[in-house]
Amino acid sequence: MKKALFALLMASACGARTELGAPELAADGAASSDSGDSGKDGQPPSPCVATQPTLLASGGKEIQFMALDHYDVYWSDFATGNVSAVPKAGGSVRLIAPGRDNPSGLVVVGPTLYWTEFGAGDVMSTDSAGGGPFDTIASKQDGAFDITAASDAIYWTTVQSCSVARSDDGGKYHVLVHAKQPFTAITSADDHVFWVSIEDKIIARYDVGSGNVSTLLSVDALDLPATLATDGKNVYYGGISPKELVVSAIPVVGGDPVALFTEDCGDSGATRCIGDVATDGDFVYFTSRTGDVRKVPTSGGPPITIATGQARPFAVTVDDRCVYWSNLGDGTVWAAPVK
Repeated sequence: MKKALFALLMASACGARTELGAPELAADGAASSDSGDSGKDGQPPSPCVATQPTLLASGGKEIQFMALDHYDVYWSDFATGNVSAVPKAGGSVRLIAPGRDNPSGLVVVGPTLYWTEFGAGDVMSTDSAGGGPFDTIASKQDGAFDITAASDAIYWTTVQSCSVARSDDGGKYHVLVHAKQPFTAITSADDHVFWVSIEDKIIARYDVGSGNVSTLLSVDALDLPATLATDGKNVYYGGISPKELVVSAIPVVGGDPVALFTEDCGDSGATRCIGDVATDGDFVYFTSRTGDVRKVPTSGGPPITIATGQARPFAVTVDDRCVYWSNLGDGTVWAAPVK
């Protein structure tokens, strides 16, 4: 019988290889959605033309992470090993990096796509248009997992190496923190990077300017965040509970967390209820095991359903016009309007 990833993370020692299959990582790992271009701050609006839930791509198996730039949606497939993209407006799927070793988190910075490889322990980059070549930013990052970008630097977490590392402009990397237990979800705004430490049971806050690391939020082990998103004002997160779906917010400057949405999710063993969260500053978008893609105002209020009856929606990301998500149940990528 396969164990939940969270239990494996808590039990495994750093530096030891933990054998994980795609279902465990997808079910209980921390997916992240890094949207490269939000259509704000003078950027052109998104070219997404979806007027209802629209299928953009199919044929995947375990799509756990997604990212955006202005024109394209990018994703990694843990099971097939492919890193792919499709135009937001619809069209042919572009295979950017085939046959990689458990590709996981990914982020787009300008013309460059960065991703982690859980199996190989590498952090890679290539031109987001595809066609190679591939550059290795870092190796021996055992269990390289989630990745984000802030102020011309990329940051990533590792599971077996139990570290958070940084590379400026794709150059030599250095480790920011190291522990005995894994770091999982990571997200960023211009001035801060936030990540989850399983050992300390916290959301940590890293100040990009000063290099200081502090605790934003301490949590109980059962409430440990599985996924993070930020709009620069608040950090939004969902926990690992298999029975309850909770979307919460905490100011980036610290303070008391606020639950924006709660729901009884039923009991399905070790599979967590929430999939992922993303934000555009006005709403928090979230997926759940129940088959729904929804959003809730960042100030709180009743949720709005964007799509229902989906095949276990998981990764989610958003721009100024559309929200995008993956379905673990059938390996598809979707888009729907945010308004």
